Amino acid sequence: MKGRLKAVSQLQQIAEQQRDRHGQHFARQQDQVGFFARQLQALAGLKSGCQQEGSAGLNALALQNTTQVNAMLSRLISHQQHEMALMHAESQRTKKALEQSQVKVKGLETVMERWQARQRYEQAKKEQKFIEDLINARSKLKKI
Repeated sequence: MKGRLKAVSQLQQIAEQQRDRHGQHFARQQDQVGFFARQLQALAGLKSGCQQEGSAGLNALALQNTTQVNAMLSRLISHQQHEMALMHAESQRTKKALEQSQVKVKGLETVMERWQARQRYEQAKKEQKFIEDLINARSKLKKI
């Protein structure tokens, strides 16, 4: 039983380390998603500012430049949205892996507790048997 407990203890430690790594990876991904969201907001603000300047009706060259800038910003925003969606999906996948790791750790903890309780029960049973044998041996000596 001690070998089993030691093996489960080691498995639990490995599972906890994996869970911790998944947690750290998830936190990094959440930070990246936040960074992409802030960049997207900044680009949207830049684009709205650019559109307001273009509507002032300057000259044809300024209007053409504004149109090109708006097109580039639209492509950047589209790319940024795509990247953010990918990061969000990756973050969700890591979150599920983290949850699965947590479930695995909890399962190993339950097995460990159950086996420890069984070991305590068997130890108590052995001690009780030893005491009974000791009492029986003494009572046999008194009879002789």
